[in-house]
Amino acid sequence: MTFAYNSIGKGRPRREQPVDRPIPVGPIPVTAIVLTYNEAVNITRCLEAIGAIADVVIVDSFSTDETLRLAETARPDVRVFSHAFEDFGDQRNWALSHCAPRYPWVLFVDADEYCTPAFLEELAAFAAAPGGYAGAFVAGKSYFLGRWVKYSSLYPSYQLRLLRLGQVRYRKEGHGQKEVTDRALCYFTEGWRHEGFSKGVHQWIERQNRYGTEEVGSILELRKEPIGWRELFSHEPVKRRRCLKRIGAKLPLRPLVRFCYVYVLKKGFLDGLPGLLYCLLYLCNDIHLIVKIREQRYRGNCEV
Repeated sequence: MTFAYNSIGKGRPRREQPVDRPIPVGPIPVTAIVLTYNEAVNITRCLEAIGAIADVVIVDSFSTDETLRLAETARPDVRVFSHAFEDFGDQRNWALSHCAPRYPWVLFVDADEYCTPAFLEELAAFAAAPGGYAGAFVAGKSYFLGRWVKYSSLYPSYQLRLLRLGQVRYRKEGHGQKEVTDRALCYFTEGWRHEGFSKGVHQWIERQNRYGTEEVGSILELRKEPIGWRELFSHEPVKRRRCLKRIGAKLPLRPLVRFCYVYVLKKGFLDGLPGLLYCLLYLCNDIHLIVKIREQRYRGNCEV
């Protein structure tokens, strides 16, 4: 069984009525690309979780730990490439151009993301009958202190991770990336498990600090853009989220507003103590980001 999907620009992206089609038996004809750098903590579980995918590639940014040895133990047929990391968009584009994917569909998975059986079932069904889509957005289910913080993480938060080779590229946006394509896209119903704190809170804080520095320029650019209020009421989750980012970039009390929005309006309190702590971590992170922007203005490197 697989599902029909609505494409971007053609109504609300949702799972429609199921259409009876056989799910392929055996390896899923997809190339999975995993970006790594010192992921010894995560890589074994990540590769074991995508065991049903036929072709697996690692693009490593010159890890200094046991990442590659553990990867080859967990998945002897894994293909490994090395490339210096500049940003996520550049790294994904490099992988598409240099790793010779063996299948027309490519799935990007981070090492701290673990495919669930339900996700793999949907992936297999989609690969068997993809329709005219060039790619699909996937949402990660964020876990913190052993609990899925569904509300506090604003699930579902989508990223374009499955694409048809040659029809989608990426460009840098803040610390992340944005898809570049004029083809129809769709949304997966099932998400995978995201263990963003698998290396500990201290490492998460260090990573967010680094990401925050990269986000400063992006936020300053967002402040110059029109909000586009119509997108706030769009049926497409990605458009709504990007509109909220533009609104957030212009808010003087962004950290407090975001905390109230997520914890109260979006019911983050339903995630219990892990949800509260998760929201407080992001509150602190947003405060750090505001300070970085003020610091840059103080140093005279930009106009705000």
